[in-house]
Amino acid sequence: MAVAAYAGWVLERTKKALKEAGATSEETAKTPKELKLDERWLKMSANTIIPSGVVATKDGRYYLISKNEKQQ
Repeated sequence: MAVAAYAGWVLERTKKALKEAGATSEETAKTPKELKLDERWLKMSANTIIPSGVVATKDGRYYLISKNEKQQ
């Protein structure tokens, strides 16, 4: 139970950081350093079974897609 709660907290913190940084498309994607987030958090958020809206680019940047867009 504690692991699930932590994972949920990490995901919400990650999504908030991406939104605040304006990382909402591949063009505006940010690196972990720019977001001041641990890359493990970003990878965990982007690689969930349930679509989280967090997307990783091929060059190691991350962004948040809206609920209306399809995650690739």
